[in-house]
Amino acid sequence: MTTLMAERAVAPAGPPVRPPNRQAMAITGRPYLSHTQISTLRMCSRKFAYRYTEKAPADFVPTSLLLGGAIHGSLEAFYQARMEGLNLSAEEMLIAYRQSWKQSLADAGPNVPVRFNKGENENVLDALAQRMIAAFLASTLADPKGIILGIEESFTIVLRPDLPDLLAKVDLVTQTPNAMHVVDFKTSRSRWNPQKAQESGDQLLLYGVTVARMSGPLNLPVQLHFAVITKAVKPVVQILDVPTDAARVQALKESVAAVWEAIRVGNFYPNPSPMNCSTCPFKSRCPAVGGK
Repeated sequence: MTTLMAERAVAPAGPPVRPPNRQAMAITGRPYLSHTQISTLRMCSRKFAYRYTEKAPADFVPTSLLLGGAIHGSLEAFYQARMEGLNLSAEEMLIAYRQSWKQSLADAGPNVPVRFNKGENENVLDALAQRMIAAFLASTLADPKGIILGIEESFTIVLRPDLPDLLAKVDLVTQTPNAMHVVDFKTSRSRWNPQKAQESGDQLLLYGVTVARMSGPLNLPVQLHFAVITKAVKPVVQILDVPTDAARVQALKESVAAVWEAIRVGNFYPNPSPMNCSTCPFKSRCPAVGGK
């Protein structure tokens, strides 16, 4: 825990003063790295280049992205209301969901189509969202213990002097008498098990680095949690803990350094696979799978 507490968190997205930040700005147009960028490059560096350096238009927007983002929007509205002493109804959360869906479509661009999976359309997904919201409201997540300190809070972290700042956007931060709690919301086709939560915990571990300072002189420990809402006929809400691990945080720093080196030298090669390519919104451009 000492290593986590010693990390330096700073205000989000300031001017790109540090040399690595200036270099990141020149390459990607952003004076930082994000976990999404890191994950994308690990998956396929060619996809990273299309999205972040070439700014290529996508072939489509997947419904998984739209649904997940819109559910996040409804949860953000719920917790923002709670901070103001209000309670949102299921109907009000559904309005927030629909507004987030429309905003994501607008952000994607006017000519980018939505890619629906078999059996899906907007009405089917709207009904699914209603069920997911109902499951959330019936869960303990709708009555968080302690004080809500932050919703969709953005921080930047200096992992190492030679690396660009890392942007962390934390879904929910609460404080109880004995701990700070960092919650990351996920939507999933199926239930997670503890091993899945552990394997997916890199992002949460890095986000936990930023939160310790929010307890001030109390110096409270940080506890990390995934909140998973399944996209089933009958959605299920899970809360899964991720142990803090100073050694793993150190290993993540080295991993981020390797990602940054690949970005810095422009080592962007395709990584074709059935998993990567079948859902890639840049497939039509990629020569590895017969694109342009």
